[in-house]
Amino acid sequence: MKKKRITFFLLLPLICFTVFIAYLFVSALIETNKTYYFPQIKTYLKVYKPPFNKYGYVLFRKDSMFSFSKNIDFVKISKSETSWINFVFNPLKKNKIYVVDRWNNTQINQVNFNIEKISRTDTLFFEKEIVAGANTYILKPMYFEISVEGFLQSLFYTNRNIEECPIRAKPIK
Repeated sequence: MKKKRITFFLLLPLICFTVFIAYLFVSALIETNKTYYFPQIKTYLKVYKPPFNKYGYVLFRKDSMFSFSKNIDFVKISKSETSWINFVFNPLKKNKIYVVDRWNNTQINQVNFNIEKISRTDTLFFEKEIVAGANTYILKPMYFEISVEGFLQSLFYTNRNIEECPIRAKPIK
């Protein structure tokens, strides 16, 4: 009987450690898969960060049925301090996505959308203003912009028709 108790007390820390690791893995999966819907552009966006990986993904669909594969539109983002990516949409061009990536941290996989990299200084999408003595480029009123910050931690959108911008996006799942 004494050997069973000793064995139990030796296995208890191992069992606790295993449960703790499983909890971390499950919570990382739940925390890093968020889906958003933007009615302004009638598009679903999913943030997918595989646990313990140096890449994350922003997936795009017109419907809410996501399954990660090479047959879906996505932008792969490298994890770094400069992982701030912006997506610009023209509501008149339904299947066009423009990516503003200042530090070249992205790789594009396009299937149904036409995804193109642009510069923040592109005057087709942005207008130059002087704010506090510095040149700043702000989004023109007809466009819609989604900003992904902090290696896919926060999503904001800019809609120039609304006074308060940027607005924090809320996930639907």
